[in-house]
Amino acid sequence: MFRSLLAIVLLFVAVPAHAKKMVYSPVVHEGEKEIEYYLDWRENSAGTDVVGHEIAFEYGYAPKDMMALYLVYEDVSGTAVEFVKYKVEWVHQLFEQGERAWDVGTYLEYQVRDDPAKADKIEFKPLFEKHLSPFVVTINGVFEKEIGENATGGTELGYAARVAWRKHRRLVPALEAFGSLGEISDFTPADMQSHIVGPVVDVEISRFVRWQAGALFGVTDGSEDVRVKSNLAWEWY
Repeated sequence: MFRSLLAIVLLFVAVPAHAKKMVYSPVVHEGEKEIEYYLDWRENSAGTDVVGHEIAFEYGYAPKDMMALYLVYEDVSGTAVEFVKYKVEWVHQLFEQGERAWDVGTYLEYQVRDDPAKADKIEFKPLFEKHLSPFVVTINGVFEKEIGENATGGTELGYAARVAWRKHRRLVPALEAFGSLGEISDFTPADMQSHIVGPVVDVEISRFVRWQAGALFGVTDGSEDVRVKSNLAWEWY
């Protein structure tokens, strides 16, 4: 079974992503260290393949706090892979797990572009999660804003959501959805907003290695047609 899973992982890595599509849990584990390799693929409006790669190191440095550093690379239609930006993120868990009706946390991210002509960005997400055995429901609000001298536009509003069926620990199917509604002061018309949804599966390959893969499909005219994603993580304490 392990060899079959490894073959599937390698297949995804060989596929020729862009902005990372992940739903974040508010639950933090102190002392946990994790190295991730995220890959996703999509076809842009010009019919060109876009491939993104993100390499991350995460560390739960306190009982309710986690920090992470991401290096982001991109390849457009088979050109050379280029460094695009780095990101620093911080997740803070507000309450003890299970203490309230919903587990709640906050996510803060700062993106620094490698191209000085492009603006940096700050992103804030309120994080919510509830266990309804055997389901786990996770919801993220998304607030994004460009900052710096090249910044344009206002604060954009979006969301990320996931419903996972945790009947089995080592194989967890889920349904995920991501969307962008446009600037808070002037929402994009509904049919031109971006909304993508699709199936995802989390696989525990071993005690230390986890893999997530999924396919997301656009449901409005303003959405990309399809996005395939893969996230391979090695974690330890």
